[in-house]
Amino acid sequence: MLTISNPAGNELESVLRFCFRHVPDSELSLRTEHILKLFAAGQIDLNGIFQAKYGDTPHNSTLVGGMYAQNRQDGSVMLFVPAIKDGFPPDMFSEPLENYCRLQNAFAAVALADRNQPFDEKAFCRTGQFRFLSDLIHLAVQITPERCEPADPLQFIPLSSFSESVSERLVPLVKATYEDSRDFPALMQMASVAHVLQGYKTGVLYRPDLWFFIRYAGADAGVLLLTDTAPDQMELTYMGLIQSVRRKGLSRKIVQFAKQTAGMMQRSLLLTSADEKNVPAIQSYLSQGFQAWDRKRIFARFF
Repeated sequence: MLTISNPAGNELESVLRFCFRHVPDSELSLRTEHILKLFAAGQIDLNGIFQAKYGDTPHNSTLVGGMYAQNRQDGSVMLFVPAIKDGFPPDMFSEPLENYCRLQNAFAAVALADRNQPFDEKAFCRTGQFRFLSDLIHLAVQITPERCEPADPLQFIPLSSFSESVSERLVPLVKATYEDSRDFPALMQMASVAHVLQGYKTGVLYRPDLWFFIRYAGADAGVLLLTDTAPDQMELTYMGLIQSVRRKGLSRKIVQFAKQTAGMMQRSLLLTSADEKNVPAIQSYLSQGFQAWDRKRIFARFF
């Protein structure tokens, strides 16, 4: 008999290790420990985590499937492609996932597949109504002392410079940077900008001094959002320019500023990611010392 349920707290580690058993041991431990810490802090929902057991009774059963999914503040549900033991139905989690997404009133479910993760992609897309979007490229650069170059003609003004709420200024500006974006345009068109920004703030150490309005020729031209992700790391979470100032070589200035900011805060590594189809962005990163270190396949189902 096959039984699908949400794990109890004391079952969570074994389910996570099953879900991510395809990754190297060192990464498996880091990923599992990170999620367990989020659970201990009350930041993840067990209702989005599923286990499948096969056996005659709950006490005499074997774990044969696992799926990790979580509701995000941007209005989507993020999940990793389920891990299912060979010989068991590839669609075993389709109905539980759909029910979870609809209870969360999600506009989309976004599924990530690790590089070299074994799964039946055609069956996953067919049974779960997902479609492949693109590959997400993860990049990183070591931060070394370097000469601080002037950011002219750009100005970077942190949100912490403003005492009043800046959402009425920030949200439409970010929305303008989404126009003709090459980073997962299907998701960009569907997502609420206000919810996306709230999602960036949730579950991380949000610092308004690391979110910047980018000014060019005396007007708002874009945004740069940085996040402190670990004691020695920083993430370039998002950067975007409005259409009228693109193709002027300004992206390089933005990345230089991000690297300098990480250096001033004594961070040794700057991380970022980009849609593999966004060739100009990736080329800009590579030209400034970034190296690709991981790749994930991205699938989506829109509700």
